[in-house]
Amino acid sequence: MAKKAGKDNVGNLQNTNIKSTNNKRTKFTLYNFAGKEKAYYLVDRVTLERSRGDIGEKSVALAIEEPLVSDYTYQLFFCKSAKKINGTSGTLKISDLKPEDEVIIYKYKQITALAYKQLNVCVAQNDESVYAFASSNLAEGNLNTAKYAIASTFNTTLTERHAKALTKQQVADLAQDIDIALFYPNVLQEHEILDRVKVNARISLLELLTIFEEYRNSIIINLTHLQENYQRKGIKRIKGSRDENAGLLKPSLTTQYMDESEYVGMGLFEINHNTATINMLITRKARLVKDEDQTSMIEVAGLLVNDLATFNNYTIVSDGEVNVKSLQVKISNKKAFSLLKEKGVLEKDGSPAEEFDFRTEYTIQLENLPLVPFDGYYNSIDGLFYQLAEIKVLSSIISSHLKAESDAFVPEQLEELKKHYFSKNLYINFPTTNEYIDIKEALNNGTLDCRVSYKIDIGSKDILNLRKLHSANKFLDRMYQAYDKQTRDIFLKSTFDMALVPEIAFKHKQLSSRTKITKVDDFMKPIFDDFLGLEKNGKVEAILAKVGDESLLPVLQNQWNGKAVSKEEMVAALTTANTKLEEYVERIYLDNVCPLVFYIGSTGLLPDEMKAKAVTFDQLAVKHPNLQFSRDEQQGMFFEVGESIISVYAKVEHYTNKN
Repeated sequence: MAKKAGKDNVGNLQNTNIKSTNNKRTKFTLYNFAGKEKAYYLVDRVTLERSRGDIGEKSVALAIEEPLVSDYTYQLFFCKSAKKINGTSGTLKISDLKPEDEVIIYKYKQITALAYKQLNVCVAQNDESVYAFASSNLAEGNLNTAKYAIASTFNTTLTERHAKALTKQQVADLAQDIDIALFYPNVLQEHEILDRVKVNARISLLELLTIFEEYRNSIIINLTHLQENYQRKGIKRIKGSRDENAGLLKPSLTTQYMDESEYVGMGLFEINHNTATINMLITRKARLVKDEDQTSMIEVAGLLVNDLATFNNYTIVSDGEVNVKSLQVKISNKKAFSLLKEKGVLEKDGSPAEEFDFRTEYTIQLENLPLVPFDGYYNSIDGLFYQLAEIKVLSSIISSHLKAESDAFVPEQLEELKKHYFSKNLYINFPTTNEYIDIKEALNNGTLDCRVSYKIDIGSKDILNLRKLHSANKFLDRMYQAYDKQTRDIFLKSTFDMALVPEIAFKHKQLSSRTKITKVDDFMKPIFDDFLGLEKNGKVEAILAKVGDESLLPVLQNQWNGKAVSKEEMVAALTTANTKLEEYVERIYLDNVCPLVFYIGSTGLLPDEMKAKAVTFDQLAVKHPNLQFSRDEQQGMFFEVGESIISVYAKVEHYTNKN
């Protein structure tokens, strides 16, 4: 409790007498968004009253220190007239208040569930002390705790408005609304207050998609319904390219679907690497036809092309919001029907489906499902960033070698494939362009609109995210020089396709005094040095061993030792290694990164096991000066989780409006 004024607890107290009155004890439970108890708190309220002391005609400002006594875990002072809140888990310092200001000190003690039940004091969930607790914790960066406190007030208005707040502006808006609720009770009276946390107990969308994937061969989707009700989240592109007058040049070939049914098979689902977005990839069979006479192409470069697979992505969830409200489906497996019926997601003619009928079209409502289960487990991200970064650097080096090379096709075949719009991986790759010519005009006439996309990245205390890494050719030209082994002549520009020419080698570039070496350079250089054979540090060997590739290292070692390596041998080894690298990276994202990104973007929370404070760009930049930030990233929020940093920031993107 607050002590009487004296030398031990007075900071700058002059002619001011203080006494504590109106002591009040309450308790509240801290809940999460799923309505589960997270902690129990006993709260003591102390009102400080004092008589006004005057020196001449001027009132004397109050300044006291209140230690955190006994087994309390947190305390804060609250002054409604001065609109001030200040909390701490240590000594509380109160200053710059007018003598007429009423000061309330709230002291919080975290207790056990048993002790909570035995306390014969009033439960005060929607109380000033809980809102003040939320406000103070939010100011300290305890984002989860602050949001759980707001949920614990049962204030549905605030919870639904700010549950997903993650960026700097969103968190500021949440703080403002909490303060309005505290300092303007008339506004709070207009909020919807329930008697419990509003919980959506239905199956989560992620769990439902798992069922879709398990029974994907037994569920077909009404594609016509999907397309008619779909809002794309990106810019619509059309086949062709623009000439110098912005005229559309159409490809000489096109594709025709081999099926004309309104139904397609259930697609494959994929979570985005750095947004809370889920795409459904639908595959359809098609044939390649000449645009001029619609005759079919049968063979290209010695390959049959009369049975092609085409792919279309549909965004099911976009940045933590359901984008496809419902699916119209037919089900051929009675077990799949029974499971979906049990989960309460099947409807027929607006009512819950009862009887299985393989001829019937059912509706699966997605709009009102929670996106994630709140009791999920998320793997640690310790060390993941540098694993991903090392692999990305090596993969970029290899991809730069292979840009115009193939281990399966000769140059004439590659040229023939390109002429017919095929990639060397045998995917149809028509040139595309925006359907509009001028972006400003498209925005003005409503063809395009803007939306905010929320990016979630993992990084380190030196490199904020993977996008800070240079491309292989850019870094090669920045730090190295290509030269002719025979003449020693230096090439003006260095690119990795030169590395496949036996007469060309690389050496370190003499850097100018204006070149600023960054932590990105320090990270990438050892991998490049090792790959180029300039410094044998074992980096490349360690990366290849991690992903399980045994083909590339022996070829590189022969090259380092001056032994002849044919171009075909090098290309084959590089291709195999790159496949291994890509598969390993995708597994890391699938198992560790994507589920975490989706959880954060969908809930506005970090998993409870990841204890981290939310900090702004300014705070993080002072603490870790090597980090580099884009303009968008400077408006984000950041979380230090062990040796990793999770960043969340908003980026404005354009999309094509549905006509």
